[in-house]
Amino acid sequence: MKDILNKIIAGLDTHTVGFSARKMSAFVIITCCIAAHVKWIALGDFKELDMVLTIDYGFIALCLGMTTYENIKKNGNTSPTQP
Repeated sequence: MKDILNKIIAGLDTHTVGFSARKMSAFVIITCCIAAHVKWIALGDFKELDMVLTIDYGFIALCLGMTTYENIKKNGNTSPTQP
């Protein structure tokens, strides 16, 4: 437990010793989304289901798009057909 806590604290710094700041941020955001969804489901009001799913899928697309953009920017625009 102490090792995990030390890695979390080290992940907040810019060193490579702790957990990744991107992964920790994603974990916190996803945890908040799950909590919001559980609260929303507990209320039982599903008339906004299409909007909630649109926001969820938009967020997922944004996260995947940022990762893809970063990889393209870092590695150059390589396609599978290039040798």
